[in-house]
Amino acid sequence: MQTVEYERLRAFENEYWWYVAQRTNLIDAVAQLNLPPRANVLDVGCGTGRNLVELTQSLRITGFGVDVSPHAAACWNGDRQVHRCLASCNHLPYPNDSFDAAASVDVLGCLGVDIPQALSEMVRVVRGGGGIVLLAPAYQWMLSKHDAAVNSVHRFTRRELTALARKAGLTVTRVTHRFPLFFPVIAALRLIRRWGLKHETEKNNSDLRFLPQWVNRALLSLARIEHAIVRHCNVPFGSTILLVAKKDCT
Repeated sequence: MQTVEYERLRAFENEYWWYVAQRTNLIDAVAQLNLPPRANVLDVGCGTGRNLVELTQSLRITGFGVDVSPHAAACWNGDRQVHRCLASCNHLPYPNDSFDAAASVDVLGCLGVDIPQALSEMVRVVRGGGGIVLLAPAYQWMLSKHDAAVNSVHRFTRRELTALARKAGLTVTRVTHRFPLFFPVIAALRLIRRWGLKHETEKNNSDLRFLPQWVNRALLSLARIEHAIVRHCNVPFGSTILLVAKKDCT
C-alpha cells in the first residue's frame, strides 16, 4: 500500500461508515466461532491495527497481529492487550498450533501475497478445531484505481475462495457476500473509475473521501440495518466475501 494511503486510512478508519461496518462483519464472525475465554487470535495483515484492537476489546480475546509494512507498524500503539510483529503473511513467525483462530481482512488479494502459501500458513498456526475468518473483495471485474492505490491486485468469487480454503485443508462452514444493499452503487463507481471517465494519467488514489457527518451517519445506520438482516443469511452478491472455516482436528 502506498505510504499516503496508510495516512489516509488512519484518518478514516475510526468513523468512516465502510470501515466501521467491515469491523462489525469481522467481530461478529469471530464471535460466532465460540472461542474459549482469552483465546489467542491472529490478525494476518493487520495494517494499522485498528481492527485488532476493536476485536480484542469487543470479545475479550488475546490479540496478535502481523503485517509486512513498516508504514503499518509505525501506526501501532503500545496497547498491552495486543501483540504485533513485522512479518509476511507468507511466512508467519509462529510455531504450529499457536492460535485458537486467525482472521484476515482484505489482504489475500494484495500484491506480494502468495495466496495458497498464506492460507497454508494460517492453517499451520491454528490449532486443530480452531477457526479461520476471511474477508476478501469480490469480483475481479470490479478492480479499479482504488485497488491499485491499496496494492490490491486480485478480487475473488465465492467459488474460488471456497476452493482455495478447502485446498489449504479447511472445512468451510460458511461463505457469503456482504454489503448487498450497497453493491449496485459501489460497482457502478468502480466501473466508472476503471473504464476511463477520468483521465488515464491521473494518479491512482483510493476512493476515500470525507463525507458530511449526516451522510456518513446515514450510511452507517443503513449498514447496521443491513447487517442485522443478513448476519445469519448467506447472500448471493455483494462487494465483500465472508468465509468462515475450521481446521480439522488431527
